Amino acid sequence: MLAQHVVTIAVGEGFIPSELLTEIRTTEAFGDLPDGEWEWVLSFVSNGGEALRGYPEYSKVVADENGRWRVQDRTIARRHRMGIGTIVSDAHIVVQYLRGRRIGSVEESFIARLSPGDRFIFAGTPLEFVRVRDMVAWVRRAPNVQGSIPRWMGSRLPLSGELAAAIRSRLGEAERGDFRGHEMEALRPILDVQGRWSRIPGPDDFLIERVKTREGHHLFLFPFEGRLVHEGLAALFAWRMSRVRPITFSMSSNDYGFELLSAEEAPLDEALEKGLLDPGNLLEDIMSSLNATEMARRQFREIARVAGLVFPGYPRSGKSARQLQASSGLFFDVFTRYDAGNMLVTQAHREVLERQLERTRLGHTLQRISTARLIVTHPRRTPPLAFPLLVDRNRERLSSEKLVDRVRRMQRVLERAAG
Repeated sequence: MLAQHVVTIAVGEGFIPSELLTEIRTTEAFGDLPDGEWEWVLSFVSNGGEALRGYPEYSKVVADENGRWRVQDRTIARRHRMGIGTIVSDAHIVVQYLRGRRIGSVEESFIARLSPGDRFIFAGTPLEFVRVRDMVAWVRRAPNVQGSIPRWMGSRLPLSGELAAAIRSRLGEAERGDFRGHEMEALRPILDVQGRWSRIPGPDDFLIERVKTREGHHLFLFPFEGRLVHEGLAALFAWRMSRVRPITFSMSSNDYGFELLSAEEAPLDEALEKGLLDPGNLLEDIMSSLNATEMARRQFREIARVAGLVFPGYPRSGKSARQLQASSGLFFDVFTRYDAGNMLVTQAHREVLERQLERTRLGHTLQRISTARLIVTHPRRTPPLAFPLLVDRNRERLSSEKLVDRVRRMQRVLERAAG
């Protein structure tokens, strides 16, 4: 236990003995731990670091008269034991009108991506995001139905890299007329229509479909890399095209691709010439296309809880997510302003990029499609691969008609057109 763990170190010295550091580095997790990071950790647990040095309650590990470092406060030791094995989950945020009632709740990971002025569809109602404060997302009605659609994390398990590569390989076989296996034979009629109306993409192809309907101009893009990567790519591509010409997009994503819908034709050709698929400056463009700072602030709540900066409370008297967010938000602001090198803030940004946006895989995807054979088709009707993206975007529309009835009606229209 932490209360019984001691570290021998000379009082007043800013380093630890080389033999103890060597022992720590024999573990797999800390094999490459730099000296600077370890000294920062010691400073943080002993005096709170640069920003919290003046507050005695953050001096959790102190040196006794013999130079042995130990946890002397029994309350701190008890809280640490209670926090061992903590599993944090995504909190729910209440959605409420600026002047009106509460509408419902949505997962925090969705709201954290929004910037003021962004629109989304919730409970069949188009809304404009105004701000989030104290775990409440304040909204107003939007003038049109264009916007993103909230999704719950339970339905967002993405394709793995290996499975995505296998799907691209099987589609490549179908493109050559090889439908091996019962599953591919069952899909043959659908893929035949896909091939007639547009194209079946091979493993080295990047398919983009441009479709004009009564809703507007659709761009369907198919990297086949999983939902999380596609959500990041959709925001990235929309932002890069908006730099070419001001334009507003509605977005939807699934494991196969994503859709960008706009009232006017998107400047795809100009954006491609100006580096739409360029993997360079990826980090800066992601930060610009998404509300990355707010996402990091939300992620920091989990980090602050594990680091012992905020205490969720004892059983049956725990604090609410709103209270924890308020407390961790204050720490985030203080560290960001007065402790630029704080490793907890750095970790929050890193976890947002890797866990929520899969930055590494997104970069690999951009690298792959930038060298792939670009195929742009102009189908007269929505091809089969794009049909699920239409369904996903129509799922939250307000209508007296059931979703399954609308999908069947859309399906009958396409089946008649396909013969």
